[in-house]
Amino acid sequence: MEELFHSIQNFSVSDLKETTTNVSTTPVNVPPEENITGAPTPAEAVEYFENEETLKLKAKQIASLIKNAKRTCIYTGAGISTGAGVPDYRGPQGVWTLLAQGKRPTMKISLEQATPTYCHMALVELLNRGLCSFVVSTNVDGLHRRSGVKQEQLAEVHGNIYKEYCDKCGATFVRMFAVNKSSVRRWTGRLCDTCKVGKLRDSIINFGENLPEYELNEAVKQSKLADLTIVIGSSMRVTPASDFPSYSYENGGKFCIVNLQKTPYDHAVIESGGVRVFAKCDQFFRLVMKELDVEVHPFVEDIKDFEAELNNLIPDPLWEGDSIMKKYNVYSMADEGPPPKSVLDQITN
Repeated sequence: MEELFHSIQNFSVSDLKETTTNVSTTPVNVPPEENITGAPTPAEAVEYFENEETLKLKAKQIASLIKNAKRTCIYTGAGISTGAGVPDYRGPQGVWTLLAQGKRPTMKISLEQATPTYCHMALVELLNRGLCSFVVSTNVDGLHRRSGVKQEQLAEVHGNIYKEYCDKCGATFVRMFAVNKSSVRRWTGRLCDTCKVGKLRDSIINFGENLPEYELNEAVKQSKLADLTIVIGSSMRVTPASDFPSYSYENGGKFCIVNLQKTPYDHAVIESGGVRVFAKCDQFFRLVMKELDVEVHPFVEDIKDFEAELNNLIPDPLWEGDSIMKKYNVYSMADEGPPPKSVLDQITN
C-alpha cells in the first residue's frame, strides 16, 4: 500500500495512457490559428476517469493537504456546475466544442433553475470550518452565492447573472432572479436600493471587457496569501484567471487540479508536490469530505424573501426597456420553462 501511495504522489501526466479506465473523445476540426472561441483540439477533448481505488488514495492526500495548509484558495470553473445541469465549455458536450462542430448547444434547464451541487455545498462547509480561506470562480451562474458563500469569501471574476451594481455609490445586490434578462446596454431598469438615485447595471463580463477591479485584486491577493491552491472543474485555458494559482505555487505553495481533461498546468501540479485528479467534481469531493469527516448539508431552496424583494425594487422612472416585472410570471420563468417544483409549490400554495 505504501508503494502504491508513493507512486500516486509522484504521478506523471505521461502515465495517463496506462492508468486510464475510460476515455471519451469528441472530434473537433478547428485549426489552432482559428481557435478563437477556445474550442478544444481533439487531444484536449479527451476525458480521463481514474479508478475508485486511485481516487480514494488521492482524496486522502488532498484531505491531508487541506488539514495542514495555513490558507487554502480554491478556484472553480464550469465543471463544478455540470452536475446541476449547466453545460461546460470544452467537454465532449461543451458549448465551444459543439459550436466548433456546427451544432447548437442546448440546456435542459435554464440557469435560473439550476441549483448548487454537492461540490458547491462542500465548499460552503470548508469555508465555514476555516478549511478554505477564499474561492475564486469564473462561473456566472451564481451558484456559489446561492449555496451560501458570503460576498467577502468569493471573487466572481466573470460576473454573476444574479448580481447588479450601482453606477453611483458602487453598492452591489444579489437578487433571486437573473438581472440581465431585461437589461438594455447593461442597465437593468432599476435604481439603487442604497442611494436611491444611482442606476443599476448587470455584472456580467463579456469577451474583451476588463475584469472587475475589486474581484481581480482580491483574487490576486488571496492567491498570494495561500499556501495551498486547488482548481476544480476548469481546463485552465482562459487568462488571466488561469494565472491566479501561480502566485502561490511559484512561491512554494502546493497546487492541485481536479478536472477530467488535461490542462496546460498539469506539470506545475507535479512540480509543486500537489495532486492531479481526473474525476467528476461531486464524485471526488464526496471522498475528500469523508476523509475530512465533514458532513455536507444539501441545498434547500428558500424563497420566503422573494415577494419582499420584489416589493422593494425601485423602478427607474426613465426606463425605456421592457417592464422590469415582465419576467416574474412564475409559470413561464422568462419563457424558459417552469421553475423547479419546490419553488412553484411554495409560490402557489
